[in-house]
Amino acid sequence: MRKVLICALMTLLSISAWATPSGLDWLSRMTESFEELSYDGVFVHQEAGMMNSMRIRHGLIGGVDYESLEDLDGQRIAVIRADDSIICVFPDKEDYANGYVPGEPFKRFAKLDKERLQRAYDIRITDHSQRIASRQAVKIKLVPKDEFRHGHVFWIDKDNGFLLKHDVLDHDNQLLERIQFTSVTFAPDLKEDDFTPSKEAYIQRFVEVEPQTVKRNWQFDWLPTGFDLVWQEARQMNPQTNMMLLSDGMSTVSVFVEQTQQKRPQTFMNMGATVAGEQSINVDDKTYLLTMVGEVPAITIQRLMAVIMPKQNDD
Repeated sequence: MRKVLICALMTLLSISAWATPSGLDWLSRMTESFEELSYDGVFVHQEAGMMNSMRIRHGLIGGVDYESLEDLDGQRIAVIRADDSIICVFPDKEDYANGYVPGEPFKRFAKLDKERLQRAYDIRITDHSQRIASRQAVKIKLVPKDEFRHGHVFWIDKDNGFLLKHDVLDHDNQLLERIQFTSVTFAPDLKEDDFTPSKEAYIQRFVEVEPQTVKRNWQFDWLPTGFDLVWQEARQMNPQTNMMLLSDGMSTVSVFVEQTQQKRPQTFMNMGATVAGEQSINVDDKTYLLTMVGEVPAITIQRLMAVIMPKQNDD
């Protein structure tokens, strides 16, 4: 009888351990929740000493996947997506000329590469009892294994995997960027009219065009652990400029190379967790403007600028 009880206990323990989600499991569930759930929420975006509130809505209505992102401060600019159709809505035409278009704050989490994440970060479940926007949340921490990336903290809804709060931290654990929901509902009564601009608004329609794939003429002599090229070839942004994209599974670095006639010194600009750097480089008798933008520390951009070089013909 005792052997039977011991076996039963061991079986229950093994099932319990198997059923307990890991940090990676929670991150995967978070990524899926953005597309699978219907939601209507307000969040605050804090970056570089500035803060603004935004409303985001998402739902499947009549077989069409709708999503809207509205800036609740200032000019109240909105972006509306219906399947693959995207429109920007401005109160009037002058706001389009002088305003900005809100970016999708969760786009960076669309695809998480688990293998790269494990190489670049220690992933820890640090708390199971946090409360954000009146929801119970699990706290997941990504601790960078080197100096070439920022730290991340996620508060993920225990019931449905939705991201309730996200912090980006520097190596001194100082806050660089924060997204935090103040309210959210997952049973919204959304209608098509909720995604229809008013007749008085100024509308600009956009079509997302995939840039042309071209031969990659540049390579890196070194990359931080976990970082790799997202595309094996480059993307042509315009006749003079090609783009490469690096990622460690969480953060990205966009690399632009443009032939130019002007020489520029190395300069850097940071905006919260994002750093942009540029400099001109000479190759034979040609001058190129090199621009890099990424959610990484400045030292990462500096090192990448020092190791980029023309790609050898036999590669």
